[in-house]
Amino acid sequence: MSNAEHIREENLELLALGALPEEEAAAASAHAAGCTECAKKLAAARGHGAVLAFGLTQEKPAAAAKEKLFTRIALEREGKSDEASKRPDQVVIAPRKVRGEERKRSWWNWVLAPVAAALTLVSLGLWRENERLVREVREARLVAARLQQERVHVERLVQVLAAPETITVKLAGTADAPQSRGVVKYNEKTGTVIYTAELPGLPADKVYQMWLVPANGAPISAGVFSQTKSGKVQVWSAEVPAKTEPKAFAVTIEPAGGVPQPTGPKVLLGAS
Repeated sequence: MSNAEHIREENLELLALGALPEEEAAAASAHAAGCTECAKKLAAARGHGAVLAFGLTQEKPAAAAKEKLFTRIALEREGKSDEASKRPDQVVIAPRKVRGEERKRSWWNWVLAPVAAALTLVSLGLWRENERLVREVREARLVAARLQQERVHVERLVQVLAAPETITVKLAGTADAPQSRGVVKYNEKTGTVIYTAELPGLPADKVYQMWLVPANGAPISAGVFSQTKSGKVQVWSAEVPAKTEPKAFAVTIEPAGGVPQPTGPKVLLGAS
């Protein structure tokens, strides 16, 4: 078979099922190894055989099959052991191999190979699906844990806002931001600072930083924040050392990330 010729469809099916004669099967296999089109068709034929194998109903062999098999084995053994003692004129006739049985065994070999491959692919698919489900469950648990933390945080802020010892300090804009304003809620007992502010947007390399100015000592940072351009009211919160007596609160413009002590211009200021 030349490379210009292709394996006939019926021969492809027979080759896939192991029913093609040995010489023809060898030639066809060699051709398929070097022909992309025939190789694809052969793979498809073997896949069809695998599907058929799944649909086959297994039948229990006849009760006499085992007895016949053992009888044939015994005859073959006796023929081999008595061969040397027989006279030259005696002819030992060995049991003839049945061509149909050979083809049947070869057919099953060709069927079981793609079946095993199909089972491997199915197992791989199930493993990947299981990995995806495990990953989704892990991500869902992380989301649930984050939501739980946020819920606890909000409940704590609500408790702070409702506490009788929480004070309110209004912040007014300075000369650097005359139209700006803000409000601070501070609980000295817990050191919780909750605030909102109306300020213009800043460049990407700048942030606003809230400061608690204590009655004694240097200003304490109460977090950094950026004002959105949409005008949506935002609420921020921070923790400072508990029982810190406040003198005032201020907001300054600082480099992105914030600074240990205020360096930029004050845009909001309010005394407690």
